[in-house]
Amino acid sequence: IDGSNLTGISGGKILQVVHVNSNTHQSSTSTSYVDLSGLTATITPASSSNKILIICSIALSKSNNHSFLGRIVRDGSAISGAGGVTGKDQQDDGVWWNIRSTTYSANPSTVHYLDSPSTDSAVTYKVQGKTSSSSYQFSLNRTADDANLLYNSPGFSQITLMEVAG
Repeated sequence: IDGSNLTGISGGKILQVVHVNSNTHQSSTSTSYVDLSGLTATITPASSSNKILIICSIALSKSNNHSFLGRIVRDGSAISGAGGVTGKDQQDDGVWWNIRSTTYSANPSTVHYLDSPSTDSAVTYKVQGKTSSSSYQFSLNRTADDANLLYNSPGFSQITLMEVAG
């Protein structure tokens, strides 16, 4: 289909793309959010009415039957894409990933989100994560087991930011 003859359509054009790959290995037993190594990207929108499409994939392994909780923050503040927590005292607001994998697998898990930062200044997005139990680590871009075996082959993670014309 040739779109060159379409009329009356505006917005939705991709104006710029920022992409970061990370194969940095990281492990943590923190029950507070920590930055995930190499998963930070900055974009400067051309207009405050433009949106940022975030596509983020993390390769994560989690030991035992506990969760990795992950989120994306914009300029240091969590983006609550799913809305607030209602009526559940034990739930954590702003969670994008709730991963319960095995120690022998670092499968990628991907989220997409269309953000409205309402600025034409530089915006920095970071991926953060924590474990639900300090007794059991999470591992980024490698298996939690980390033995030198074929089935423990590492993965990689990435974040892509696309400015979409408003």
